[in-house]
Amino acid sequence: MKTPSQVLGAPPVSVGEALDRAPWSGIHLRIVGALGVAWILDGFETTVTGPVLADVAHELQFSGAAAAWVNPIYTVGMLAGAVIFGPLADRLGRRRLFMLTLAIYAVATVLTGFSWDFRSLVFFRFLTGIGIGGEYGAINSAIEEFTPPRYRGRVDGVINASWNIGAVVASAAAFAALGLLPSGAWRVVFWFGAIVAIAVVFVRSSVPESPRWLFARGRIEEARAVVARLFSAGSGGDGTSAAGQPVHPIASAGYLAEIARLWQRTPARLLFSFVLNLAQVMPYYGILAIGGLAIFPAVGITGKAIPLLYLLSAATGFVGQLVMAWSTDAWGRRPTMLLSFTGAALLCGALAGAHTTSLFVVVFVIFGMFSAACGAGAYVVISELFPTDLRATGIGLSVAIGRIGAIVAPVLFFALNARVGVGAVFTAMGVIFAVGALAMLWWYHYGVEGRGRSLEEMLEVGIR
Repeated sequence: MKTPSQVLGAPPVSVGEALDRAPWSGIHLRIVGALGVAWILDGFETTVTGPVLADVAHELQFSGAAAAWVNPIYTVGMLAGAVIFGPLADRLGRRRLFMLTLAIYAVATVLTGFSWDFRSLVFFRFLTGIGIGGEYGAINSAIEEFTPPRYRGRVDGVINASWNIGAVVASAAAFAALGLLPSGAWRVVFWFGAIVAIAVVFVRSSVPESPRWLFARGRIEEARAVVARLFSAGSGGDGTSAAGQPVHPIASAGYLAEIARLWQRTPARLLFSFVLNLAQVMPYYGILAIGGLAIFPAVGITGKAIPLLYLLSAATGFVGQLVMAWSTDAWGRRPTMLLSFTGAALLCGALAGAHTTSLFVVVFVIFGMFSAACGAGAYVVISELFPTDLRATGIGLSVAIGRIGAIVAPVLFFALNARVGVGAVFTAMGVIFAVGALAMLWWYHYGVEGRGRSLEEMLEVGIR
């Protein structure tokens, strides 16, 4: 194994090159674990409302039509958090932001459990969404910037796959609480997420700032120190050799200036990220939000069977995402994601034509594998598209656009189901996934394959 002096010595290499050559170590594991838990929390919060929403509506006394807005309002919060905190993570650093957003989430989800009426419920869910949405830019950026390219697809894919761990936990917690606890059990389910978040705050306190971000800001000695820690943990060396010099240190721009600069530098990539995120978010969030409320009862799935179906779908989704994570490094991002979106679209057609409850359940569980792979894989692709100084801004804007779709989808699907039926809902979902497949087909021909490439190299080839 190369020593730090061999990798970081003369001729000097950039911090990015040094990070890409660093041996995998316990520090890497600690970083991805402490940051990757954000997806477990996101999966928990996004899923938990669906299985308990009927009980919440009954206890707080609001209608089914009002209940259909609970998840969209949470998603509005995610949109706001992504838009606000994404550019801030590029200006102020990844570490400051992922500590702040986690604290916001922990407080807000505790308050959700104390909701006393519909207004208080949606306000606290909005705040919870701000915390979760704010996590995306800073955390995706930090994970991408720490992970060597030979592991990046697998690491990023597995972390995004952990979304379904949160979904499984949420479904299991709801299933257990509704079956074992008295009235008001839904409050305990929300508090469970807060307990996890509070524990993670302490773990994250040891995570360093991204060396790539430090280097881009001209904070060279701090960047060297973090790189040295990675090498020391991985090979036992001291890691004190030089790690290059930035040619033009990047100063922080104003909030809107950062967004304008991103659009000027990578317009095609930004638009591609918008389409890809909309295509994976709309069907998935739409069915999560109203499945238990309207779709599943229409095909004969009621009561405790609803959270059980969510649980089964989340479990198979996790398997699909693990396969996707392996495939993105072994086969490539572009073919993996093209197959995932195409498979999800075709399975939506099968769901639209499922005429028995048992057939619907089987197809829906398989559909969970492909739709979850689309969700996790989209972030693997999107997180590699943008330059270091604007990466969190690009991810944050992409998440925000996707959440606009997530806001519209439940209302649209609820109306389609009421007026036309379940088949129309799944047909619409299939069309949206097909748009994602077309976007990946375009990227297949004009974009760049991220497998094995450094983040810096990703900007040197392919359309911008």
